[in-house]
Amino acid sequence: MFGRSTGDVLGPAVAGTWYPADGPGLQRQVDDLFRQADDAAGGATPEPGVTALIAPHAGFVYSGLVAARGFRLLDTTDVERVVLLGPSHYAAFDGAVLPEATIYRTPLGDVPIDIEAISALRERDGFRIDGGPFAPEHCLEAEIPFLQRHLDAGWRLLPLLVGGLAGPGSEDRLATGLRPLLEPGTLVVVSSDFTHYGPRFRYVPFSEDVPQRIEQLDMGAIERILGCDTAGFDSYVARTGATICGRHPIGVLLRLMPEALSGRMAAYDTSGRITGEWDHSVSYASIVFRHATS
Repeated sequence: MFGRSTGDVLGPAVAGTWYPADGPGLQRQVDDLFRQADDAAGGATPEPGVTALIAPHAGFVYSGLVAARGFRLLDTTDVERVVLLGPSHYAAFDGAVLPEATIYRTPLGDVPIDIEAISALRERDGFRIDGGPFAPEHCLEAEIPFLQRHLDAGWRLLPLLVGGLAGPGSEDRLATGLRPLLEPGTLVVVSSDFTHYGPRFRYVPFSEDVPQRIEQLDMGAIERILGCDTAGFDSYVARTGATICGRHPIGVLLRLMPEALSGRMAAYDTSGRITGEWDHSVSYASIVFRHATS
């Protein structure tokens, strides 16, 4: 049942490695992460007007609490569609790909895929159908159990993988194609980790004061994201070489969001702090966006 995608069903690809493979075990872990999120925030409650979220996608023992603190702020009601964008880790392509499947499966059950939205998007510039890149991909799957445990039932999923986006204007084309879907009841979730530091990631821009300098590097990017500064974010990543795996999906989100949205960081952590080992570290952040007047 688990480990590959076939026919009309996507996932799960990382059940049993990144999170428990059995439904009850996964439910307990996610619910416990939500309880920890409530404790860390002094009793987190959903915030009205949240329409978009950036969340991390590592193994739940690493990024799960940061993710839970972001998802906990989503209103549980009136979400009819979740547009879920993530970076392709295993296949190279330009633009965005859409799945052929009609269901996304996790150990918590099946989530219906919004096939009507896929039919509309496949006719727009920059989008195409290709189920292949989804089969091994973890970045979308890592977000779905949090949505399953937090949102009221009845929502549909629109999963997209974003490629390398060769050439100027690629992110604008994708944002233009997605914009008609931003109806009431649509939530946008972008899956991304932040700095990947260390030789394993071929990114060692400094070797002293590593924890502080990683956080400084991350906050430079996050500051521009919070300000919805599209050009500033693009130039910052280009200047620093910041290894943000979801930089292109984030770029699409920044172009997609209306100017009336404001962002705030809900949580931040690093695997280096969690393990105490700083030779390699991956950073995690949850960022929520809401209508400024809400």
